[in-house]
Amino acid sequence: MGRKARVSAVFLLALAIWVGGVWAGDDDRRAASARGSETKNKMGVGTETDTRETEKSRAAVQGEAAGAGPREIFREVEKGWRYGTPAPFERYLGKGRIKLDFGEGGPRGEFFTKSQAYYLILDYFKRTSTVKVSLLRVSDQGDAGKHPYALLERTCRYKNGSVRKEFVFVQLSLESDEWVITELRALTAR
Repeated sequence: MGRKARVSAVFLLALAIWVGGVWAGDDDRRAASARGSETKNKMGVGTETDTRETEKSRAAVQGEAAGAGPREIFREVEKGWRYGTPAPFERYLGKGRIKLDFGEGGPRGEFFTKSQAYYLILDYFKRTSTVKVSLLRVSDQGDAGKHPYALLERTCRYKNGSVRKEFVFVQLSLESDEWVITELRALTAR
């Protein structure tokens, strides 16, 4: 069957379904709807339980879209350090003041805006490359006013060729019901 014939056949089928639905009597439509409901109930589709499950899954997806949990953010930050990409920081930096402390030639315990912090992190990635990074500790209890934090150990190579070990501290805070990075320190281990 050629392409035009297939398109014509599909069109005619759709037209027949539409005409049958329009010209069918109310009794026919109600009977078809009842048969469809019975089938759904037998399969567990469209029931009250199914509706609740759908609402739960929709809420979970909306919750994910609204904001990531602390552990997910810490995993993303670890990947950012590992691959030298500032993407997680751009995504999860808070809109308020962010405290940065990078030791060697970087900001020293000062507060910055989101865009300033992003460019300072980007500059730090340009000056250092990660040899190894591991997540040492995670405290993700964000209840009772506590701030979740993570501690990473990073071995990095500076542009001058020296290799050093540093500890990276990342702290989160709630901002508009979303967890965001509000403190980031990368201090050389002594």
